[in-house]
Amino acid sequence: MYGWRSKIGLITPMSENAEHAFHIYAPEGVSFASMKIRFPGPTPEGLHVLTDQLEQTAAIYRDTPMDLVVFGCTSGSCIEGIGYDRELIRRIERASGIPGLTTSTAVLEALAALGTKKVAVLTPYPVETNVIEKKFLEDNGFAVTTIDAMDMSPLKSKGKGFGDASEKFLIEHSLAVDLAGADTFFLSCMGLTTLEILQPLEEQLGIPVVTSHQATLWSALRHCGIKDTRNDLGKLFT
Repeated sequence: MYGWRSKIGLITPMSENAEHAFHIYAPEGVSFASMKIRFPGPTPEGLHVLTDQLEQTAAIYRDTPMDLVVFGCTSGSCIEGIGYDRELIRRIERASGIPGLTTSTAVLEALAALGTKKVAVLTPYPVETNVIEKKFLEDNGFAVTTIDAMDMSPLKSKGKGFGDASEKFLIEHSLAVDLAGADTFFLSCMGLTTLEILQPLEEQLGIPVVTSHQATLWSALRHCGIKDTRNDLGKLFT
């Protein structure tokens, strides 16, 4: 029987990478159902279009046997600043009648679990979104030593999205980030495929790595009472 340990509902922008990764890396007995919402892009304006659809989409999960409903978008769940992730959780719970979670909440929980004080951040977002994410992290108690934006123009010129960024592309950009003073590295965005690169990236950077996929999966499992460990998903999962 699928989902005998837990059933988790996902709400994500148009991309299949979160579901694909979660089905591969989640423990046996955990299943996922998914809803998609329109995503114009990671600008503040585009992210508001995204979150405006959240309650209507979460309501589809009402009267289903889900244990948790997750809004899987990092920037979309922090775009209005400190406390916005909790507000979105309340919206999810009102609409669905099921406990909720957001990726930003999961990232905060992951950083706290690792004892993070200072974090270096890499994103695929425009500058104005990075400014907001930096303030969100700092207002929640984590000093941001640097926040860099990857040049995604080579992908865009080929009509591709964030999910098409290769492991090589992500590792190279991560290794170029200035980690001076940071005790944790955060690779932000649920649109990036990151679970496969966690172990080699942590080994090369020499500090714990948090990614949006990893933190969301880790937190979702723990909110469902599942505390399985994995050696290939970074220090967070051990």
